[in-house]
Amino acid sequence: MSKKEEKKTDETSKKSREIWLAGLGALSALEEGSSKMFKSLVEKGTEYEKKRKDQAEEVWDEVNKKYKKVEKTVSDNLDKAEDGIESSIGSIASSLGIPTKKEVDELSKKIDALIERVDALGEEKSPKGKPASQKGGKN
Repeated sequence: MSKKEEKKTDETSKKSREIWLAGLGALSALEEGSSKMFKSLVEKGTEYEKKRKDQAEEVWDEVNKKYKKVEKTVSDNLDKAEDGIESSIGSIASSLGIPTKKEVDELSKKIDALIERVDALGEEKSPKGKPASQKGGKN
């Protein structure tokens, strides 16, 4: 090989080596950049997650407040409807002459009081030595 050819070969080797090193440098820069980019993305993702989580909590609180209002309104309306139904049933029963529970309880108390009085009167009228319950019975 001549000196001229050797020189061209050396230059080609040198250029090839430089291209190789430039490629390695690009790869290294890419790795460093991607590491920095990855860290940056993690930071941005963390901020975004916190922001969205706070927003979600605000929305949840608002939905919860509205749900409680609706729940109270429904409960109040059910109570009113129940009272209205009870009143209607009471009116219908009254118009048909059916006594209320309160009236039946009052009558029961009066009947119990009358039974006690009748028993007491029966004991006063029975002959001595014989209880009123044996009066007129067979022995």
